[in-house]
Amino acid sequence: MPLKQKILASMMHLLSLFLTFFLPLIVLLFVQKRSSYFSHHAKEGLNLHFTFFPVFLLLRIIAINWPPASVVSMLLIGLETVLILWAAYCTLMNRPFSYPVIRFFKVKGETPYAF
Repeated sequence: MPLKQKILASMMHLLSLFLTFFLPLIVLLFVQKRSSYFSHHAKEGLNLHFTFFPVFLLLRIIAINWPPASVVSMLLIGLETVLILWAAYCTLMNRPFSYPVIRFFKVKGETPYAF
């Protein structure tokens, strides 16, 4: 895989820390039929955010009446950050990775390194 594509895919993972699921969704909509490599990474990002975001929201709502849930929600954000950093690293090093999340978008069986 060319270095430029690996850098772009890594940046998508890293920028999703700030843009949550919007960035992977936009990438998927624009490149789904053109690049299975970027499509794979976008689907992985969407799976991560669609798994963690509802749990985070639920914890924030619970934290209104039970303050320790706020700490748990921050730990969840920390775990998500570590997973995203790992995905960005694996992408740059051309290593396969898969987030340990619910699969809303199927990525198994796809070849992330083919065009």
